[in-house]
Amino acid sequence: MAKRALIYQIYPASFGDLKFIASKIPEIAENIGPDYIWLNPFFKSPWWEGGYDVADYEAIDPRFGTMTDFKALLKVAKQYKIKILLDLVLNHTSDQHEWFQKSRYRDPWYSDYYVWLDKQLNWQSFFGGPAFKYDQIRGQYYLHLFHKSQPDLNFSNPRVIKEFQKIIKFWADLGVAGFRVDSANVLSESKFVRGYLPRVPGFFNYFQTQSTVKVLNQLFSGKMHLFNLAEPVGGDFLSRRKFQQLTCRAFDASFNIGILDAADTRFSDKSHPLPLDYKRWFKKLATWTPEPKLSFALESHDTPRAPSRFKADPKVLAMLQFLLPSNYPCVYQGQEIGTPNPKLGDKIEDYPGVQSRSIYRQLLNDGKTEKAAMQVIQQVSRDNARQPLDWKAYVSQTSDPKSVLNFYKAITELWRTDPVINHGKLKVKKITKSGIFDFERRYGNQTYRIHLDFSSKTKSILTDSIGNIILSS
Repeated sequence: MAKRALIYQIYPASFGDLKFIASKIPEIAENIGPDYIWLNPFFKSPWWEGGYDVADYEAIDPRFGTMTDFKALLKVAKQYKIKILLDLVLNHTSDQHEWFQKSRYRDPWYSDYYVWLDKQLNWQSFFGGPAFKYDQIRGQYYLHLFHKSQPDLNFSNPRVIKEFQKIIKFWADLGVAGFRVDSANVLSESKFVRGYLPRVPGFFNYFQTQSTVKVLNQLFSGKMHLFNLAEPVGGDFLSRRKFQQLTCRAFDASFNIGILDAADTRFSDKSHPLPLDYKRWFKKLATWTPEPKLSFALESHDTPRAPSRFKADPKVLAMLQFLLPSNYPCVYQGQEIGTPNPKLGDKIEDYPGVQSRSIYRQLLNDGKTEKAAMQVIQQVSRDNARQPLDWKAYVSQTSDPKSVLNFYKAITELWRTDPVINHGKLKVKKITKSGIFDFERRYGNQTYRIHLDFSSKTKSILTDSIGNIILSS
């Protein structure tokens, strides 16, 4: 499997459908040239949670097209030497999935496909409120670490594991090159216990147990023909040891989006953003980015746009991502044109996401006014990242030599070809609260010096050993 690869993430609803995605692959290939395109879920879904509530893992939701459209997309991608990764949601299904509907009625085969208890425990879900919901038909409570429409699967049942082995084979046989695994490290509980900390969700009772690692190894280890990317949850709680345990056998790479939280939140609490702490964040990046299997991402479908979040020039952000050690950088759609947070509106109705609504309710319960609560939502909501791309800006930036898009084109080419950027050791020289991050990359007798200034008071530059400017913002 590739030792280095550039990944480009697409949220299909932002493009419209599979045909439109296929039509844009030539532009993405020309400007970014990714090795892999990761597609967020486009499977059949009632769409309560952005497609992460899957009702059928082997069927394409009609809003995105047909299997014929998907095969055509694979064909176009292959022409541009791009491989396709699919988002695989293992932890839960939709409550509309056939498995859950049969489990509710205690079908002998499906009865224990999900986690059912006679009494609910006092765990909190990711989106606020209890993590257990009573089902009138079954007469028991089911676990949902996420939204109530997303019942958790029971991976202690070997039949569930076999179901996903078949699903993985189904897509791999069609030509899919691998999978990005959603919430990979919370699949299997160690035991059910009472007790929780305020605002700490129930996943801590599941957090990367030995049984979860075992399940992932059963599903993914040994499949050398596939490239598999993990998404662990846990934010700051994910240690280097747990990261290495997770990626040891099952995964080629893993992105820890939680390292972004060091900049403006504590323990991934999106409802209480803090003033930017560049010093804390840069120190965290210097610790994590030398990890060989880290897929360093500045944005995703679950985060606000980086220029708005970090109050930074998109070119400086690109230098941060591609000049630090990064074997598997992941670029989110529109990041390459410097897309900021949009102005979606001043009412919570303008933000349809489950997470946005949950944070809003929590803020009101904490005594915030509607206006103050909306100011937080506008800043932190992941709905910011799930909007249609501005393709007119994409076209206009193509012909502008000083554009963000052409800067990305240059820096990704440097990332691919320059041995110092490929292999150089990292040495941190200076980090300040105001947003200065100076570091070096050393390889052989070459030393590159990088000066990044997030305040834009000085030029951010990359220079070689004798002071020649290689790249400048």
